[in-house]
Amino acid sequence: MSNAIYWILAGSTWTAFFIKAPGLRLSARNPLYLSVCGVLLLSGATYLCSNPSFVSTMDDLIGVTNLTLLLDRAMLTAISAIILTLIMYWRGGPKNTVVARTARWLLTTYAVIVVAEVILFILGDTPVETPLEFDTYYANTPYIRWMIALYLLAHGIAAIIATTLCWRWSAGLTEPLWLRRGLRVLTCGFLLNICFDITKITAVGARWDGTNWDFMNTTGAPVCATLCTTATTIGFILPLVGDRMSTARADLTTYRELHSLWKALRTATPDIAAPVPIPWWNLDLRLTRRITEIHDGRLALRAYRDPAVAADATEQARVADLAPDDANAVVEAAVLASAIRRKATSLKAPPVTTGPTTTATEVPLPRVALVQISRALQHSPIIAAACTLAPHQEISTHGPANQ
Repeated sequence: MSNAIYWILAGSTWTAFFIKAPGLRLSARNPLYLSVCGVLLLSGATYLCSNPSFVSTMDDLIGVTNLTLLLDRAMLTAISAIILTLIMYWRGGPKNTVVARTARWLLTTYAVIVVAEVILFILGDTPVETPLEFDTYYANTPYIRWMIALYLLAHGIAAIIATTLCWRWSAGLTEPLWLRRGLRVLTCGFLLNICFDITKITAVGARWDGTNWDFMNTTGAPVCATLCTTATTIGFILPLVGDRMSTARADLTTYRELHSLWKALRTATPDIAAPVPIPWWNLDLRLTRRITEIHDGRLALRAYRDPAVAADATEQARVADLAPDDANAVVEAAVLASAIRRKATSLKAPPVTTGPTTTATEVPLPRVALVQISRALQHSPIIAAACTLAPHQEISTHGPANQ
């Protein structure tokens, strides 16, 4: 594997880290968020520390041969513990006391393993710099062989547990969809992690048996590691990115569906238009403004709302056997259509002391209700029929209902 691949892998995981890093200020005490950031940060560091060019530079700078590779193995062990902790918190919640105790026990155990690896490295001797062949080259070296076996065993056990947890969790999930997809990708990533350990252990075991299968260590393991890193990075950020994409798509759909209602109200009440321009790419702010202007338009038409129109639309909706939400949307759309016509002719609604629509504009309607009103205003035959009436016809037709 060329040096460029190591830089690319380190850069990709650190890019994912920087995507999530801004949230650290708000989630400094959230073990779930900290675990994700820790995994991404250390994963990039492991590829940096296993890069042959970086290993040579650091060994010359520090003066201790293969020390950078010790850091790489220690960080792999730490990542194993953090990933297991992450999955437990992810599934059980950051406030689960049982999960917290298990996580502390797990982190303590793996911390002891890291300390043991450091001690074994100090006791051993690695005079030859071997960035790619370290595990097989020193497979039979006293103390170093046990350091290698220890980190591979810890890493392999963590990969098996992580694969099992992610698969079982994803199998029992139907929603949220992007979390389920992320878990499936993570399962594939951890399976590749197991393949990485198998190739390493096989190559090291062959050396113990006096056989040279180093190609599995120098060729097979890096390929598995590359695919594993890609899959796990995608798996960790997929729920976040996927949810944002789904939210953005839903907001765009809502923004478009509200156009008919917004345009009608803005045409009738131009004063509701805010003068400050909004960037085209800021969909969230544009949607917020559109909803605000719709509510302002409804308030501006309050004096022109006719309860008799609401009563007539309610009856027509009942005859049409509309669902309650659809009926409410049709009634509101009919009242707004009537109010728009009345305002255009400067004809206010008849005075009324009671009625279901007298305070309807005081309470902002939810987004879903506004979308239904906009659809009704554009497509409902009840609204189309109501719009064919002239304002004075409405008064004569529905006057008794106001008394």
